[in-house]
Amino acid sequence: VAGRAGDRLTRGLQAIMKKYDLPFVVYNQGSICHLETVGTMLFDIDLRKPWRIPKLLKEIHARKDVMTHMGAAYMAEGIVTLAGSRLYTSAADTDEIIDDALFRFDGIFSQIEGVN
Repeated sequence: VAGRAGDRLTRGLQAIMKKYDLPFVVYNQGSICHLETVGTMLFDIDLRKPWRIPKLLKEIHARKDVMTHMGAAYMAEGIVTLAGSRLYTSAADTDEIIDDALFRFDGIFSQIEGVN
């Protein structure tokens, strides 16, 4: 039941991303839904070129700040995430609860500008 709720949440979030043409990634592993909006951990750090590391660290911090803001936007709508990027569904999550969460996400993502 929790996995089906995770599937429903993931499909709904993917539809919202498509609706607003957002370059975010949404996938789930059963009841655990991953919502990647800033790619904080997606860096290729070449230790053979250490002079590039300071610039990468600045980018990592900038992305972390955006992730914090996204988490605050979710919380303002009553959506609790883990680290601003993971959601957990349970057997108690009915279709109505998932639909309400998707409505709230839609409101958040409709306000995002300049991500491309």
